[in-house]
Amino acid sequence: MHFFRFSEEGAEKMEKGKSPIMAQMEKVFRHTRANSFGTRARYESSCRNFVQYLNDKFKLKNLRNLQDKHVVAYIEYRQSERIASKTLKNDLGAIRYMHDMLPKVKYELSDNKGLKEHFSINLDKTPAIKGNRAWTKQEYESMQKLASEVIQKGGKGAGTAKDIKDILKLCRTMGMRVTEAVAMTRSQAEQALRTGIYQIKSEAKNGKWRQVPVSTEAQKIFENRLKETPRGERFFVNQGEKTHLSVNRVEKFLHRYREKVETQEGIKLRTWEKDGKTTTNELTFHGLRYNYVQDRVQQEIDKGFSLDQAASRVTQEVGHERIDVIHVYLGK
Repeated sequence: MHFFRFSEEGAEKMEKGKSPIMAQMEKVFRHTRANSFGTRARYESSCRNFVQYLNDKFKLKNLRNLQDKHVVAYIEYRQSERIASKTLKNDLGAIRYMHDMLPKVKYELSDNKGLKEHFSINLDKTPAIKGNRAWTKQEYESMQKLASEVIQKGGKGAGTAKDIKDILKLCRTMGMRVTEAVAMTRSQAEQALRTGIYQIKSEAKNGKWRQVPVSTEAQKIFENRLKETPRGERFFVNQGEKTHLSVNRVEKFLHRYREKVETQEGIKLRTWEKDGKTTTNELTFHGLRYNYVQDRVQQEIDKGFSLDQAASRVTQEVGHERIDVIHVYLGK
């Protein structure tokens, strides 16, 4: 096992704009040779998200000071985003791998059993989400109309409603996750307008970069937002606001108003049954990715491709590598 020296002084001599702990994490993965290349890449991706959270939430300066309270806060945050237990366990494996590579750590990290006993962190396997989660056309248009009404009234909530209108379109017409849309930077949009391709970077789930063709709706959003967003800033993150708090803000808006736009057709579409138990999926931003996938798969089938061929082409656009995931998005 190889260890690496970190110090507060050395951490300050890093690349400008990079946090001390991000530089420390990158050094660990730059030098370690344990496990396969693929495993190290997955671990680094998970740790990058974790370390960014630590910097935003705790302003942690040295990874040697990492302790259970930091891990627990991150897992609870990820659970609030409805991340699957399997993914959370993979994240914990990556965090512990990184922690084992650090020299002279001040605290030991609890195993999963310890997290459950002492912090009530439950990582038991949960069933995969089944059924369809897509929106109907009427529900989508009604939410857009409702957001416009909130904007016209002005006052508190108008700014979020304006963001909602654009984020809904990005999720619906480009298959973006809500976090990916909210994290969008001016520079990403500028490049997309030049090339016609939008590059989703480390804000992607598990850090999987991918490219998505710019939709007509997205092009208009980019052009309008460029006029009011300073260089170096993000379109949907207010000044002084952290990205994860911006995500929370727009999700709360959707949660508050979704019952007003739900239709009987939509409820029926999202209702599924298993083992005699009936469940209805709620309207979420993620449901708009279902709409995107369903539309794109049908477009490829209309070109003459088989279902599996169409799924294979579309899966890369939404950041997956398996066609069985696309079948989930199709509501199968």
